[in-house]
Amino acid sequence: MEEVYYIEKRRRFKEVFKTILGNIPASLYIFILFYIPMAILLAISFTIPRKYLVIWRFTIENYVRIFTDPTYYRILLNTFWIVTVATILLIIIGYPIAYYLARINVRMGDRILLFTIIPVEINYLIRIYAWRVILGENGLLNSLLIALGVIEEPLTIFFYSWFAVVIVLIHEWLPYVVVPFYVNLRGIPREIYEAAMDLGASRLYILRTITLPLSKPGILSVVFMVFIPTLGEFAIPSLVGGQTGLMLGNLIDRYLGEFNLAIGATLSFFLLLFSIILSIIMIKIFGYEALYSR
Repeated sequence: MEEVYYIEKRRRFKEVFKTILGNIPASLYIFILFYIPMAILLAISFTIPRKYLVIWRFTIENYVRIFTDPTYYRILLNTFWIVTVATILLIIIGYPIAYYLARINVRMGDRILLFTIIPVEINYLIRIYAWRVILGENGLLNSLLIALGVIEEPLTIFFYSWFAVVIVLIHEWLPYVVVPFYVNLRGIPREIYEAAMDLGASRLYILRTITLPLSKPGILSVVFMVFIPTLGEFAIPSLVGGQTGLMLGNLIDRYLGEFNLAIGATLSFFLLLFSIILSIIMIKIFGYEALYSR
């Protein structure tokens, strides 16, 4: 009996050892390419801000400057406003599309989903410049509205504004909203809907009490895949945003372009910290089970 105990104990030890040994390459990869750069970024954020130079002297001046300078405060609010509006509109647009695709024939739904993803394969900058042609003062949209007699002169709201940034963000990130929702909604068993309809539940009632609650993992995926990455967006605001479409990513890009590493690192680490806090809040709201629910 004692021999069996030691054999079982040895077997478990080997399994644990193999698991640890198998995770070492991945752990080293994450440690070297994520944690070490983040530690360097954090250290630089507490140095004296100088162009083309890092003065290794501890200071909290950079963080005080972010929270007290009205310029940074306005850009932070503008970033949060643009990303929030874009994310809400993406959910409003993407959820019905995913719901429709999940309810139709599986083969047909997959084919239509493929056409939704195809635009992502086109170069990122080409898609942005295409929107410049559409939204410009003399672009296709203004020309069409003038030809139809809706307006008499070009509207400036379509270009170099936060409105233009939101439109382009929706176009760029819509596939990343539709896919998680589609996977989530496709995983809901049809028997649940059939049972609810047999009991006399209306489609609206089923949507409100069954579909939406079971869509929590999809909503959490959208927050992680869309809201948080777009907080650091800088290419779209630079090309179509103008002054009202300026975001935090543009500020970070400007300071790093000027080799003012201290301020650039401070803003970058602040954005990372904000993303982590937001992730924790979302997990608290939706629960840990939403991360692995199907």
